[in-house]
Amino acid sequence: MSGPVSISRALGSTTRAGIYDHLRQIDGALTVRDVADTFDLHPNVARTHLGVLADAGLLTVGQRKHPGGGRPARVYRARPELDEHAALDGAAQPAGGAAAALMVRLLVTLLDRPGNPPLVTRAHDGAKEEGRRLVAALPGDPPPGRALGDAAQRAARALRTYAPDVKVSRAGSDWAEVTGLSPSVALVERLDPALAEALERGLLAGACEGSGVAADLTETSSGSRHGRVWRLTATGGRAPRSTIVAAATLDARGKSRDSGVVEAMRAITDLRPGDVLEVLAEGPGSPAAFARWADRAGHALVAVERAQDASGRPAIRLLIEKAA
Repeated sequence: MSGPVSISRALGSTTRAGIYDHLRQIDGALTVRDVADTFDLHPNVARTHLGVLADAGLLTVGQRKHPGGGRPARVYRARPELDEHAALDGAAQPAGGAAAALMVRLLVTLLDRPGNPPLVTRAHDGAKEEGRRLVAALPGDPPPGRALGDAAQRAARALRTYAPDVKVSRAGSDWAEVTGLSPSVALVERLDPALAEALERGLLAGACEGSGVAADLTETSSGSRHGRVWRLTATGGRAPRSTIVAAATLDARGKSRDSGVVEAMRAITDLRPGDVLEVLAEGPGSPAAFARWADRAGHALVAVERAQDASGRPAIRLLIEKAA
């Protein structure tokens, strides 16, 4: 029998967070095979992810009888409600909390040296890139529209990897409010509130841009158990397209995800460190497949956007910077 699993650990995997969010959205029960097919996983891998989510108390486990008889299938369903205190406690207290707090303090001290760019600036920029990467790793493609509410929902979904309780609490035609992200920076908050605010702002800004919408962020309130409340206001357009000049282009449209990733591996081999490979992809899950490879290989996924080639054919454009 598996032991208890913290919510932060259970949702610390982008894939598990995506599975949990999918089950919450459909409000129904799925088998291991259903999840494996939806997320393009081996059934044993899907079973492991579902088991971790169940051990954390995020899913309930039941059985479904086969119409033709035989052994009932095990099914998984998201719990209708989650204890907010438990979720926040789990997100704010990583394993080895005291040791983690010490590591944060030491790293901040080492990084904040005279002559370096301001640490707050670097923290914001790094968090922004991470927010974009989290969105790129989500299953499915960004919606073609540019509604701020849709982008905020997708951003919140991606950020649940670090903060299980993040959500869009209110929304209008050109604005939305997001809360629940603060527990992800709780350890930094105790040491340097300004640095924590920069990290939180950067994560949300990057996730919104990765979802296809540029928005102004304003902190409207803080101090609740959910932490800061961010108000997102539409700036009147989509996130600006990247102006990076690619050193090489790979058209992976019409290929399977695995074949496209293999060709990208070969193409980037011939580039110099710091060069950018442009990949044109299509189909559900393609951005996530390339993001997983880039993350494992140490490359940086610097942009994901809708695009068209010279003939007007649509594509998902990914810019991948080769690791040093």
